Amino acid sequence: MAIKKIRKGRPGIDMTPMVDMGFLLVAFFMIITQFAPPDPVQITVPASTAMAKLPEANLIYIMVSKEGIIYIKIDGKRNLKALGQVINSGWGLGLTADEIDAFSNLPGIGIPVFGLKEYLRLSDSERKGIIMTGIPAGKDHNELGDWISYARLSNPVASVVIKGDRLTPYPVIKQIMDTLKDIDVNTFSLITDTKSKTD
Repeated sequence: MAIKKIRKGRPGIDMTPMVDMGFLLVAFFMIITQFAPPDPVQITVPASTAMAKLPEANLIYIMVSKEGIIYIKIDGKRNLKALGQVINSGWGLGLTADEIDAFSNLPGIGIPVFGLKEYLRLSDSERKGIIMTGIPAGKDHNELGDWISYARLSNPVASVVIKGDRLTPYPVIKQIMDTLKDIDVNTFSLITDTKSKTD
């Protein structure tokens, strides 16, 4: 009687649990990722060879369109809510808790203070139809300094950043810098694109 030799099979690894785990991780990260809210205006920043790293949080953006319209964007819903409470008491706007919550969901602010309460009463879809006129920063009527002061009062560690379009008129940027100097904000950053030194 012949002895049958049992062939040993090649060891195999079942990859099904690994693939399942991969899909679970992808789904998990897609769910917990918070995307940055859109900017209130599209800005094409100028190019520069200087490079400095901005902090990733606690930023007060002063955004300037190519037409010279000024917007403010505060990062973080908690920071925006704190700013809403500070401006409510500082300017005596009489905002309700719902209006402060609506304020904390704004992607950016680009309207004068006197129109803020009415703007916050609108639904999200109605707000999208409103054309923002910008925050006044002229010599005769300058709300920009108050906005920045209140933003720094609500978040003392926040850094001020100017993000201007490359076609923004220089006098508008100079007026913003003068306003910052007037309220003792002597350290701020200008956002630019990077270019090589050979360009």
